[in-house]
Amino acid sequence: MTKKIIGLASYLALAVAPVAAFAAGGGEHGIPSVVGLQVINFAIYVALVYFVLRKPVREFFKSRVENYQQALRKAEHAREEAEAKKREIQERLATLENTSESSLANARKEAAAMLERIQREAEEFAQKLKFEANQTVAIELEKAKMELRRELLDQAVAMAEKMLRDKMVENDQKRLQTEFVDKIREAHP
Repeated sequence: MTKKIIGLASYLALAVAPVAAFAAGGGEHGIPSVVGLQVINFAIYVALVYFVLRKPVREFFKSRVENYQQALRKAEHAREEAEAKKREIQERLATLENTSESSLANARKEAAAMLERIQREAEEFAQKLKFEANQTVAIELEKAKMELRRELLDQAVAMAEKMLRDKMVENDQKRLQTEFVDKIREAHP
């Protein structure tokens, strides 16, 4: 910082020196000497500006180039990442489409297999119910037949007893009773 102040002070001294010399010397040299002094003054000014500002200007442009290159690298990297993500998404989409189609086909196969299994189980269940119903009907039919036979036998016995009572006389009853008692005695001595 102090170097810049010293450089600026010396520049001002050099810039003011020709003006002071011109003012003190009188004006006999004329216009060409003024232009020459102004050219010398401008050359000193340009040299001083170059000397003072060359490093900061060089650093400024160097940092600008570096910043630009860094921004360019970041942009290139971001573009590559975006393209990679795009490819990944496209691959995932293609995989998803293939997977969805195969999943749909698998779901259809599973649904068809499940439908077939359900129909088979329903048919087996219906056959089982039919078999059990037939068995139940057969058992109930046998029960009804047995009940009917028993009722018929009861009625036949009742009718036979009634007929025997009506037609049997007292002597026949005594004879039957005696035969019955004799048979029991023979069976149990």
